[in-house]
Amino acid sequence: MKGKYSLPVVKAVDLIWTSFDRDEMRRGYEMLMKEAQNGDADALCFIARCHMGEEYVWSGAGFATDDENASLLLQKSAIMGSATGVLCAVRCGNLTPTVQRSMPFGSFKEAYEEILEQADRGNAFCQYLIGNVYYWGDYLMVEPELAKQFKDVKEYNAFAYPIAKKYYEQSFNGRITAGWGNYRDILKSGLVDDDPELLEYYFQKLSEVSPVVCCSYGVYLSTEKNDMRGALSCYINAAQRGDMQATLNAGCFYDEGCVVERDLDMAFQFYEIAAIGGEPGAQWQVGYYYFDGWGSVEQDYAKAAHWFHKAYENPKGGSEVRAAAYLAICYQDGLGVVQDYDMAFSYLEEVADSIEELWDPINSMVLNALGVAYAYGLGTEQDIESGRRYFKAAAEMGSEEAEENLRSLEQNGE
Repeated sequence: MKGKYSLPVVKAVDLIWTSFDRDEMRRGYEMLMKEAQNGDADALCFIARCHMGEEYVWSGAGFATDDENASLLLQKSAIMGSATGVLCAVRCGNLTPTVQRSMPFGSFKEAYEEILEQADRGNAFCQYLIGNVYYWGDYLMVEPELAKQFKDVKEYNAFAYPIAKKYYEQSFNGRITAGWGNYRDILKSGLVDDDPELLEYYFQKLSEVSPVVCCSYGVYLSTEKNDMRGALSCYINAAQRGDMQATLNAGCFYDEGCVVERDLDMAFQFYEIAAIGGEPGAQWQVGYYYFDGWGSVEQDYAKAAHWFHKAYENPKGGSEVRAAAYLAICYQDGLGVVQDYDMAFSYLEEVADSIEELWDPINSMVLNALGVAYAYGLGTEQDIESGRRYFKAAAEMGSEEAEENLRSLEQNGE
């Protein structure tokens, strides 16, 4: 209950949430650690945020995600008197009754008012936190009686969104970009005045600060403005600053020859950087390049299987079905891995109900592989009729291998 952050914490927060530079963010983190060791409760809260994943801090810093430890740190910061810790603990479900009884604040409102005072004095991170209080409905903990005035969430949002919008904009002016997604949702809600020029202003302003927003701006330009050249420029800009999604997107532009001459080798360079950086879509793309041997990339099934495994197991998700499809083929045919029919069938089962999410030729390859598994009892019990059905489906998609398998069944009288 200090009323404001210490100067080292202010500096550390600025480094971590506005620099988007790994070394500077690490330097800010060390400053927080030092302040925490000296008993600074706010420092504990911000350390916790560094370990809560990419929704809370830029992944380019490489801070390890540790939800359990982050929860403990948030609770400790609230108990030690950090108003920021209280507000953040509410958002993360960590303001338990035990924490509330132990913290020096008489209520959530007292913690809110301390942050509000800092926000109104111009602290950008506190402005972001106040925007969150209104956006997420936490303001009803500040004024519980207010809930009786609203018959539904939309009525509350009509009250809260204009206030949240104001505080988010103030935080943007202080180079804090964390509330951008919420801000865009507010603008799309129809509950505030639509101002396309203001959206463009902040989009451009924040894209200069954050590579994440820069990538998002590229998506906006391509999908809503049909400005593909502007989008690619954003992707390359963000990629150069370490955003892996933007790096993947840039690779896709070169892969497809969108507003640039098609260049598979350039595409692969972008994909490989993003794959190493942990982007699942890029990991799948690198595997795909090695599986078929695109551009100057030589076919290498072992490397393909390695990257398909990476994409499949990536906790960020999004590429599991595509990766599983190719892994099924790799294991059934022993391509780059030890042949394992049981493993192959486990992947085939996973993909069987998602064939429509695939495309030529992997969709027919999977159907043919399912036919092989059932027709010959490889990895599952033999079921010739199911095998025939899958062969026919693959043959209808143009699979010559499936047609040959059908003829083989007929010749064997099966």
